[in-house]
Amino acid sequence: MFRKDSFITGEYYHLYNRGIDKRVIFKLPRDYERFMMLLYLANSNESFKLDNILNKQHKTFEEILVLDKGGPLVSIGAWCLMTNHFHLMVRQEVDGGITKFMKKLGIGYSMFFNIKYQRTGALFGGLFKSKCIKEDDNYMRHLFGYIHLNALDIKFSDWEKKITRSSDDMKKFLESYRYSSYVDYIGKKRIEKNIIKPENFPDYFEDSNSFKNFMEDYFINIDL
Repeated sequence: MFRKDSFITGEYYHLYNRGIDKRVIFKLPRDYERFMMLLYLANSNESFKLDNILNKQHKTFEEILVLDKGGPLVSIGAWCLMTNHFHLMVRQEVDGGITKFMKKLGIGYSMFFNIKYQRTGALFGGLFKSKCIKEDDNYMRHLFGYIHLNALDIKFSDWEKKITRSSDDMKKFLESYRYSSYVDYIGKKRIEKNIIKPENFPDYFEDSNSFKNFMEDYFINIDL
């Protein structure tokens, strides 16, 4: 299969994919961690073997997310991992960057998952999906909010109909959900923040107060 449209350097994109037949692709915390390490390491022109780094160099999760990995292929502005799918918002930084990054990410994680769980065949449902986003487009603002609220599906059914400015239980859940960049934007210090480059996105990505105000408004004005 070939992708119809090419990716343009400097443009923003929503990238997403799910497990084939909607199967679970993250079973245990270690699976999520593996994908997060790949989000960081695969975003480089340099080649690497993660198993060698983990097993021969004895690097920890935290140590891997501070490795000097070379120049980035993309800038990641937002991400969220769910049980059977993932969402990314990126900007392509070099020609062919998205394609190379997603190939390294997809192959690297599929090989890990298939070996670990003794399975064969495709893990993801075909090519990853993509949609171009204009920087001044309301869709970017909507998507930035939506990706960070996506984890609510895990605990709150029909959350879109229940969400309000006073949804403290939902906010607490998002603040405790490790597998998303939401935590990085509210000012909590953790090594996973090295995955994202908010400075390469609009202003409301950069400052924790701006993000909190943005999300407060999004809680009120959500229109899915």
